[in-house]
Amino acid sequence: MRIVSQHEFSQMMSYKRYAENQSQQQKEKKRLRELVQESIGDKYYRLKEGTKQAIDMMCWFAAERGFVFAGDDYLADRHDISDRTVRNVAKELRKLGLIVTIYRKSTKHNGRGCPIHLFVDHPYFEFWTSYFDLHFQADFQAEKPEIPSESKDEKQKNISTYNLTKRSLLNNKRKQSNNKLDAKYVPSNVPKAFVESVRPFFNDAKEIYRLWGKTRLAHQICGLERPLEELEDITIQAFNETVFAYKQNRVKKAFTGYFFGTLRGMFMVERRRECLAGHNRPTYLYDFLEG
Repeated sequence: MRIVSQHEFSQMMSYKRYAENQSQQQKEKKRLRELVQESIGDKYYRLKEGTKQAIDMMCWFAAERGFVFAGDDYLADRHDISDRTVRNVAKELRKLGLIVTIYRKSTKHNGRGCPIHLFVDHPYFEFWTSYFDLHFQADFQAEKPEIPSESKDEKQKNISTYNLTKRSLLNNKRKQSNNKLDAKYVPSNVPKAFVESVRPFFNDAKEIYRLWGKTRLAHQICGLERPLEELEDITIQAFNETVFAYKQNRVKKAFTGYFFGTLRGMFMVERRRECLAGHNRPTYLYDFLEG
């Protein structure tokens, strides 16, 4: 569990906005919300209006810098729902691999305070995971930028925007090529065996890259001691089982969400084996509800 100091939180708030105006923020919010709707599936439309509005507001806040720090009470009061409902929403988004939650340091005691939800599909997610050393770093090995301590305007000028410039260039190229790159453009750090297994169903570099991102996230959440490279067979098996479930019309939500859940379950089984083998900590200390 990562606890963010007040100084770190101040740096987060002063980081250069991804959405620089209301129009850009609205566009990014819509994209994030559509990903949530796609992942939750039909159940999304059966949610109470206040719950959907809370999700919409989370996406709106996250559009600006990739995270939302509004407290459960704030969102609950604003949309006339319970704070428990807000926590359940965040829990569901974590299960689907859409957000990662870290926490602000409490001002009342030496522990965790309000949650900060990082949106996995936001362009800034790679930067935040690198900055907070969350162990599922960006695939593009850009140098981790330092956040200086000058005035707010100077901070925004000095922070590296290399990744954003590169992303803009790639976006332009994608638009010029019907917004699609085939599997040969997948970054080299994604295992070839995984790419070849996924390719017959997703011959799209962006989708393959996204699936691999869910794989890394599941590995991190389950706390496995074995490196991901040694779990290639499990990853491919999880994908194959997801394809089978999809062909049997058992995937009621998004394919990526089902894959993430399947893989997470397999990784948790592997984690229990590690504990039984004494690879990490005694079995009686392992919390099977963790994650």
